[in-house]
Amino acid sequence: MIEKSPGIPSILFSVKVYQLLLHAYPTKFQQEYGLEMVQVFQDCCLRTLRQGGTNGMVRLWMVTLFDLIQSVISEHAQKEVQMKKEMKPEDIRLAGWALIAGAVLLALSGISEQAMGFILSMLLLAVGILGLRNRYGERVGGFGKNILLIGVILGSLTSLAGLFGAVVNPYWILIPAGPAVLFICLSLFGVVALYKKPLSRWNILPLLAGVWFPIFFVPALIETFNGNWYPESATVAIPLIILQCIALSILGYILISDTPDESAATA
Repeated sequence: MIEKSPGIPSILFSVKVYQLLLHAYPTKFQQEYGLEMVQVFQDCCLRTLRQGGTNGMVRLWMVTLFDLIQSVISEHAQKEVQMKKEMKPEDIRLAGWALIAGAVLLALSGISEQAMGFILSMLLLAVGILGLRNRYGERVGGFGKNILLIGVILGSLTSLAGLFGAVVNPYWILIPAGPAVLFICLSLFGVVALYKKPLSRWNILPLLAGVWFPIFFVPALIETFNGNWYPESATVAIPLIILQCIALSILGYILISDTPDESAATA
């Protein structure tokens, strides 16, 4: 059982953020170790704040985030070994449809500026990207495989952080930042795919499916934090989001059509 946190704002905030980050782990891992990890982190925060002050807390967070990313990747890699034994071709096809649905919802959300649409599209896109990773991950090597997992984890957490912090302007901008993080990682996967050629055709598609949204969003994010929303970049937002939707939909179709039949896969 977790002891009640001391009424120190920095520790209360740190523990809440850490609890949110733990959602990046597989569900079974969270259930088995989540409470213990939160308790240990809370104790570390209290000790660090007493001994090292604010600078100590910053160093603690740097070490914690580095270890967290490594641990999350390791746990998902172990989970994936079991998933590969259980995942059927129709599951990968379903991920392809999720990629298409997420792309369409992202385009509609970008045009109508609906925050919840970005959240839902992020969830669908995460499922689609995980299917893409499962289908082609072994063909692109460790970097290409892990960068997709990092994109799914960091992208989802970024959007969730924006949702929880939406009441504090301008943190709502983190909601669409989630897909931007995911697409940057997809673009890096696409660069590797140009060399490794994991797809049966059109290996430039992952790069084209990932690059357009960040091209618009990163400059808009910078200008937003400078107090200038709806800058010149907003004028090209809709065409770039539509290009993103088209490329992602084609990629989803490739994922669906390039998946072998179950009879062939089990033969």
